[in-house]
Amino acid sequence: MSFGVISYILLKKHRSATPIDHPDESVTRAKLEYPTEDVSLAYLGIINKVTSEENPNPYWFPILTYDSFTDKGIQYYSLPDYDHSFARWVDKNNYYTLLIDTTLSTSDFRIIKKVGGTPYVIATESIDLETVVYLLKFEAIGSTLKGYRSDMTTPKLTITDTTFASGKLGIVLVDERRYMTAPPELAWLKAPASSLPPARAIVETEITGSGSDDDPYRADLLHQIEDHPELGRIDKLSITWGSFDHKHTHSHMLLIITGDNPYESGAIGKQKEYAKRVFDPPSDYAQAVELYRKLRHDYPDWVAGKDNFVYHVFGWSVLELFAVADCYYGFLIEHKTRPQYDQIKRVPDWELRRTINRWLGKLKSLTVLTEERNKHIKKLEEVLRLGW
Repeated sequence: MSFGVISYILLKKHRSATPIDHPDESVTRAKLEYPTEDVSLAYLGIINKVTSEENPNPYWFPILTYDSFTDKGIQYYSLPDYDHSFARWVDKNNYYTLLIDTTLSTSDFRIIKKVGGTPYVIATESIDLETVVYLLKFEAIGSTLKGYRSDMTTPKLTITDTTFASGKLGIVLVDERRYMTAPPELAWLKAPASSLPPARAIVETEITGSGSDDDPYRADLLHQIEDHPELGRIDKLSITWGSFDHKHTHSHMLLIITGDNPYESGAIGKQKEYAKRVFDPPSDYAQAVELYRKLRHDYPDWVAGKDNFVYHVFGWSVLELFAVADCYYGFLIEHKTRPQYDQIKRVPDWELRRTINRWLGKLKSLTVLTEERNKHIKKLEEVLRLGW
């Protein structure tokens, strides 16, 4: 590990909000363009583009990107039970975090959202993990969050959430043991990927938990904890799921289930029997849109649109383009009174234009679903024309 680089980062964090130290220099570093993909946090530290803010945990020392981003991922090596990565960090009380906790019987890989300091579990993978080093990646693209483990092609966790439209990315550098965890030279900013696992079931559940860090709000699911001869205590009814646009005011949570129990099949069926409501996964685009419109009556404050829902349900990469275009159009054109508008405006102008133009180029290269493609091309072109 390069302790020289880390020391340099720690020294620079105290200057993270100041302009370049040249009295005759009129261009602040907030306006400077620099590489934002396939670069390590160590590199960003050298060019004075990392920071550390007030921590949600008094023992953590997180390092974060100086700038906010919309569509970006962070890839890193993780030591379970201590490492956290952050996406769309707004402040110490508002962010998304990806983590591994091996004390949780067969729900060890998860994503938590903190809103006003209150934690909400919004995705878990049905897996019992060992205490070893894992390669992880945490992405936020449009309204979609993705958690990767080992396989950097297909995410293990998928969530639709519109609470935070942009924010900083980062990792915990020093944990409650006061040990260094993921070194910054092994944590990299990455361009977003696109594939998702398809839905195997869609259910609505009650919410349980007290809202504390030890007992976060989460979906009320069945559990069957038993001893396993090799793995220890496991939950035979755990499933892999991600929520769809859950808000802290909701009394229920809509889950898109993508995986059964890996140790004893049939958990999805039992969870469906226990759930408040159950919906069969749609078989085509039109059915998915119709289901979204029915659910929209029960969740009138959903910000995520029909294409966000269809993308989450089917996982087709082409639908990601429509979903992302809808997010930018919604946040920057249709809903300027929502907090997401101001969040996106925190992204450097050159980065935001580069990102939107990349999605526009991908849309223009599509040769399928041309009617929908053209609609979404016009949306992004309008965003670029009107600005923010």
